[in-house]
Amino acid sequence: MANLRQLIDVRHLPGPAKLVVATILLIGAIGGIVVGMLLSRPDAKEEKLRRIDEYTGLGERTGLTGDLALTVDPVSLTVVQVRPIRVRLVLENRTARTLVLNGWLTPAPADFNISQLPFKVRVTAGGRPVPFRGSPLLFPPHTKKDFFKLRPGERKTVSVDLAGSPGIGKWDLSAPGEYAFEVWYETYLTGRYIDVNAWTGATNHVLVQATILRKPHLPLGED
Repeated sequence: MANLRQLIDVRHLPGPAKLVVATILLIGAIGGIVVGMLLSRPDAKEEKLRRIDEYTGLGERTGLTGDLALTVDPVSLTVVQVRPIRVRLVLENRTARTLVLNGWLTPAPADFNISQLPFKVRVTAGGRPVPFRGSPLLFPPHTKKDFFKLRPGERKTVSVDLAGSPGIGKWDLSAPGEYAFEVWYETYLTGRYIDVNAWTGATNHVLVQATILRKPHLPLGED
């Protein structure tokens, strides 16, 4: 405000102009106060934290290693180019308490660090990372119905295609050969701001080996 007064020396302005400048300065001051009050409101702060929890995760681990176990079936398979790499991911609650889990069970590249999608996948070929063709889209925020409960000893099975993620993209698996898919479940989305006390942490990692064969050339008219 002081800098603005120095730029505009109102002492040398005619009376009406002084009034206009004073009004502008007053409006600016009031606007700044109002914005500051809005940002400092408890509900505005809570909304900001809710969005951080939703898209980044609060980084708090509530679960211990071994609470939630992951198995994959099969862990070795052979497919033809452009065909799905279909496996079953199984989550098992190995605790004596009920776990509340993120229900968006779509595999996502681990490098995207998307808290919204807890199944992480890292793909390599010959020890080198395989590029992913897509982008880390942010989906609408979770609601309570997007979480599910897993009771002690209970399992949750989901069938997925490791070759790609719907709505996100696909890995570049165009070259025939041996590929390694490292899969695990990891989330730090607590859901606390929608009254959900979700389990946060990570499972064991499972390595899936996939052999991709060259697609055979078929006679014209056949597929």
